[in-house]
Amino acid sequence: MEKWIRTLAKARWFIVLGWIVLAGGLMASAQAGILPDLTQIIRQTEAKFIPADADSMQAMNIANQINPDNKSRSNAVIVLHREGGIQEGDRQWLQGKIKQLNTQREALEIVGVTSLFEMPELAQKLESKDKTTLLTLIDFAKPDNAPTTQENLDVIRETLEEGLPAGITAELTGSAPISTDFQKSSEEGLKKTEMLTVVLVLAILLIVFRSPIAPLIPLFTIALSYLVSRTLVGVAADMGMPVSSFTESFLIAVLFGAGTDYCILLIQRFREELSHGHDRVEALVRTMRTVGKTVIFSASTVLIAFFLIGFAQFGMYQSAVGVSLGMLVTLLAGLTLTPALLILLGPKMFWPVRVKPGQGHGESKLWGRMAALSARRPLAVLLTTVLIAVPLVMMFHGKRSFDDIAEINPNAGSVQGFNTVKEKFGAGEVFPVTATITSAASMRTPEALAAIEASSAIVAKAAHVAEVRSATRPLGQQIGELTVPDQLAKTTQAIGDVRQGVQQVADGFGAARTELQQGTAPLAELGSGLTQMAASTRDAQQGLRQVGGGLTELRSGLAATQQGAAQAETTVASMGDDLARLAEANPALGDDPAYQALLQKQLGLAGALPQLSGGLGALTQGAGALSPAVNQIGAGLGQLADGQGQAADGIGRLQTGLGQLERGLGDGVAGLRQAADGLGQIGAAQQTISREAGKQIAGWHLPADVLDSPDFKRSLEVYMSPDGKITKLEIILSSHPYSKEAMDAMDELRRTIAQSFHGSAIVDADVKLAGTTAQYHELDRISNDDFIRTGVLVLLGIYLVLALLLRSILAPLYILISLAFNYLITMGIIEFLFVQLLGYPGLSWTVSFFVFLMIVALGVDYSIFLMARFKEEYRPGGVIPAMTKAMTTTGGVIISAAVIMGGTFAAFMYSGVTTLVQIGAGIVIGLGLYTTVFMGLVVPAIAMLFGEANWWPLKRIKTGGEAREIGGSAASGAGSAQVATVSSLPMDASTK
Repeated sequence: MEKWIRTLAKARWFIVLGWIVLAGGLMASAQAGILPDLTQIIRQTEAKFIPADADSMQAMNIANQINPDNKSRSNAVIVLHREGGIQEGDRQWLQGKIKQLNTQREALEIVGVTSLFEMPELAQKLESKDKTTLLTLIDFAKPDNAPTTQENLDVIRETLEEGLPAGITAELTGSAPISTDFQKSSEEGLKKTEMLTVVLVLAILLIVFRSPIAPLIPLFTIALSYLVSRTLVGVAADMGMPVSSFTESFLIAVLFGAGTDYCILLIQRFREELSHGHDRVEALVRTMRTVGKTVIFSASTVLIAFFLIGFAQFGMYQSAVGVSLGMLVTLLAGLTLTPALLILLGPKMFWPVRVKPGQGHGESKLWGRMAALSARRPLAVLLTTVLIAVPLVMMFHGKRSFDDIAEINPNAGSVQGFNTVKEKFGAGEVFPVTATITSAASMRTPEALAAIEASSAIVAKAAHVAEVRSATRPLGQQIGELTVPDQLAKTTQAIGDVRQGVQQVADGFGAARTELQQGTAPLAELGSGLTQMAASTRDAQQGLRQVGGGLTELRSGLAATQQGAAQAETTVASMGDDLARLAEANPALGDDPAYQALLQKQLGLAGALPQLSGGLGALTQGAGALSPAVNQIGAGLGQLADGQGQAADGIGRLQTGLGQLERGLGDGVAGLRQAADGLGQIGAAQQTISREAGKQIAGWHLPADVLDSPDFKRSLEVYMSPDGKITKLEIILSSHPYSKEAMDAMDELRRTIAQSFHGSAIVDADVKLAGTTAQYHELDRISNDDFIRTGVLVLLGIYLVLALLLRSILAPLYILISLAFNYLITMGIIEFLFVQLLGYPGLSWTVSFFVFLMIVALGVDYSIFLMARFKEEYRPGGVIPAMTKAMTTTGGVIISAAVIMGGTFAAFMYSGVTTLVQIGAGIVIGLGLYTTVFMGLVVPAIAMLFGEANWWPLKRIKTGGEAREIGGSAASGAGSAQVATVSSLPMDASTK
C-alpha cells in the first residue's frame, strides 16, 4: 500500500489529467453517438421487464398470431371532449383530422385508425352515452418506447392543435402516450434530482469543512466518477445489461452519497495526519493505510449488494446492477483521484481554516451518554426499543400500488385523456384484459362457437367484469338473433300466427257447415223441379216432333201451289198475246173501255203472278229449312230432358255428399279448435322458456350459413386465428385496471374461463391472460418472489464481507438483524404516511425492494464505521470501554455521512415522481433511524450484552500493543483508527 501511495504521489498530475481525459472522452463519445447513450437506451427499454416465460407475455405472443397481418405494436387514443355535448362542427373537424392522418399513414407508421366515421356500428363504443366524448383509436407499427413512435405522437399532437374548435379538448392517451409521458416525467424528475443533489451535497460539505476548497475534492471526484460510470453503464446496457428509469437516479444518489462519505473519511483523516506534523505524502500514506481499508470494505458491501442484484430474475430489480459498476469506478477514483488531489492541494484545501499541529480527536458527548445508557441497561434499551418499534412495524401491511398513471404529471395530456375516458367510458376501456384460448382442433365450428358464447356469458357475470367481447359478441353483447330465447320468441310469434289462422279456418268450416245445413232443403226442391222440368221438356219435344211433320206437309202444299202459280203465269201471258191479236184484228176495241179494263187486269196478273211464284218459292225454301231446325230443337229438348233427369239424380247424390261433408266439417272444426288450443299452450311454454332463459345461460344456435356471412367473418378475423386454433376474449373491467381488487381477480378470472369450457366442444382449452392488469398481477408475484430470493443473496453477501472484516460469525448476524428490523420500522412509517395520511392506495410496487436494498447496502456502511473502530479499540475483557470509545469517536462521522447520504436521497422527494418520492422518504427515514436509534443504542447494547462472545467462534487474546499494530502506528496510540474521526465537524460539536 505504501509503495503504491508513494508512486501515486509522484504521478499525481498524470492521474488527475488521466481521469479528466477519460471522463471527457467517454462523455464526448456518447454525445457523438460513438458510444451508446444511457438515456436513449432507457427510453427504448421496456419498463416492466416481464420475463419471457411469464403467462402474460406468452398470452401477448399468442394473441399476435390471431391476425398475422395486424402489425400493431402500440396504440394511442384521441379523446375529443366538450362539456355540454359534441357539436356537428366538432365531428366534421375530427373527421377531417382523421382523413389527414390516413394520408400520412406511412410517414407516421400508422397501421390502423378506428373511428365511428368508418365504422358506424361501433358508435356505442366510441361515443359516450352523454354525447360529450368521442374516441378514435390509432395503431402504430412500433412499440411504445421506440423513438419514432414518440416522434410520431408529437406530430399527431401538433396536428390536433391546428384549428381546434373553441371550447373543446383533444388529448392523446393509450399505451404509447402514457409510456412517453411516463418517460418524460422520469427524465424531468431526474434533472431535478441531479441539480438538487449537487446543491445539497455542496451545502453540507461547506458546513462540514468550513472551506470553499475542500468540498471541491469530493465533488470533482464524484462528478468524474459519475461521467465515467454513466457511459460504462450505457455500454453495458447496450450489451444486454438491464436498465430502467431508476438506474440513473440511483447512480447519482449512491455515487454522490456514498462517494462523498468516503471522500470525507479520507479528507478528515488526511487532515488529522497533517495535524500530527507529517508532510503531505506521509500523511497520505498513513491515511490510506488506516482509512483506506475502511473505505474498501464499506464500498465493497455496497458494490457486492448491487452486484448480487444482477442475479435477480426480475429485470426491474436487475436494472440496479449498474450501480455496482458505478461503485467500482467510484472506489477506483477514491483510491487514485482523491489521493492525487490531496497531494496536489495539501493543507491549502482547508483554507481559510489552518491545520493546527497536534490537533487531537474530538469526542461526542451525546454519543458518550448513549454509550453509557447502553452499557448500564442494555436489556432495558433493547426491550424499550422493541416495544416502541413493534407498533411501527405493525403499520406495515405491504400495500402496493401498480398505478403507472400516478407516476406521471397530472397535467400531462395522456393523464387528462385517461381520466376523461375513465369518467365517460370506464378505465377498463383503455386497458382491457385479453384472455387467449388455444385448442388442438379448430374452433371455427358452430359447436365451438357456442362454447365460446357460453364462456363469454359466464365471464361477463364474474366479479369486476363490465363487458366481454369475443368472436360471438364483438360489440360486447350477445347477438340476439343467435340465442334460443330470441329464436323461441320468433317461433312463438309464428305459432301464434298459425294458431290464429287455424282458428280462422275452424270458424270458416263452422260457417260452411251452417250454410250447408241451411242449403239442403232448397236442393231437394231443386231436384223435384228438375224432374218436373224434364217431363215438360219431353212433352215439348213431342210437340216439336208434330210441328216438324206439319212443316213437311206445308212444304209439299207450297210446292204444289208454286207449280200452279207458274202455270197461271203462263196462262196469263198467253191471254195477253190473245188480247193483242184481238186488238189488231179489231182496232175499234182500242177505244172500248171494257177492252181496256180487261187489258189492265191481264197486265196486273202478268206482273203479280211472278212475284207470287217467287214468294211461294221462298216460303217453300223456308219451310224446308225450318223443318230440320225443328227436328234439332226436338232432339235438343230430348237431351235437355235427359240432362234434367241426370241433374235431378246428381242433386240427390249431392244431398247425400253434403250430408257427409257437413258431418266431416263438424269433426274438422272440433279438431282445429283442439289444435289451436295446443298451439296456444306451446306458445305460452316457449314464452316462459324465453323469459327464464335470459336469467340463466341462454341457449345458442348458430346456423351454418351465418358462418359465411360477411359480418361474422369480420368478427372471426379479429377474434380468431385463420386455422381456428386460437381465439381471444377481450374483458373490460369494471374496477380500475391498476387496483388491487382487479389484480387479485385475475387468477379467479382465468379459472372461470378454463372451467367454462369443461364438457364443451373445446377440449383441453389452454387459457392465458394478457394486458396491463394481468401483467402487473404477475409482477406482484414475480417481484415478491424475487425480492425474497435476491434479498437473501444480498444479506448473505454483506454477511460474508462483515465476517471477513470483523473476524466474527455472531457480530455480522446481529448487525443484519438490526438492519432488517430497521427496514420493517421504516416501511411501517412510510406506509402510514403515504397510505393512511396522504390517501395513496399503496406504496409504489418497487419501493419496498429498493428501500430495503438502500437501507441494507448503505446502512451497513455505518455499522462498518462503528464496528471496525470497536474491533480496533477492543481488548480482552474490555467490551464496554471499546464500544464507548468507538461511539464517541465515530459518532460524528456516522452522523455526517448519514446527513450527506440522506441529503442525496432527499432530493428524490422533489422529483415529482411518486416512486422516487416514496423511495427518497423511506431512505431518509431509514438512515436517520439506523444512524441514531440502532447505531446509538441497539447495536451497542447487543454488543455489550454478548461481551466476549462478539468474536465467536474466535477469541481475541492479543495484547494492546499488538492490537495497536493491527490498527495503525504507535504514534497514533489508541486513537489511531481505521475509521476517521471528525473532530472538527460542526455537526460533531453540536452533539457534544
